Amino acid sequence: MSNLSDAVERDDPFPHRNAKVGPRARFLEAIERGVDPSRARIHYSAGRVAALLVQPPRLLSPSQREYLGDFLRFCPEGHRLRKLVLGFRALLRWRKVERLEGWINHAGASGFRFTAQFAKTLQRDEAEVQPAVAMRWNNGPLEGHVNRLKMIKRQMYGRAGFHLLKARVLPWKSSV
Repeated sequence: MSNLSDAVERDDPFPHRNAKVGPRARFLEAIERGVDPSRARIHYSAGRVAALLVQPPRLLSPSQREYLGDFLRFCPEGHRLRKLVLGFRALLRWRKVERLEGWINHAGASGFRFTAQFAKTLQRDEAEVQPAVAMRWNNGPLEGHVNRLKMIKRQMYGRAGFHLLKARVLPWKSSV
């Protein structure tokens, strides 16, 4: 029996991750699932797939939609993960604090180890997460200023002390 069928029998949600399975076996399995032979890929970029999974369908270009569709045909478990991720995105976007606990429970029981860990962290810090979801304010502008100050400080490393940094950052005062 092949390694891929062993993984399927063990109810592995991502059987294609089994490193012992050769590219030919993955290619043939993709063909069996109905993927067009010219579009069956051996490898999908994890970063690209992750970025596409979190985007709502209306924001995807046709080529992105096609790439994601191919991946979801190759890995059907991706549909469940996408639904879970888009649910969290909607929860944040529409500030639905009342849905937070339900999402945390659902993510914890989803079977995806990384989302379960994220849900566990959210549950641990739920007192801080609820106001963050409910309020429209965030610390993005402050973080941007801190990042700018650190960049200026790195550029000036070893050149001068606090007075030059202060002169570069604070508005210039005219002596007139």
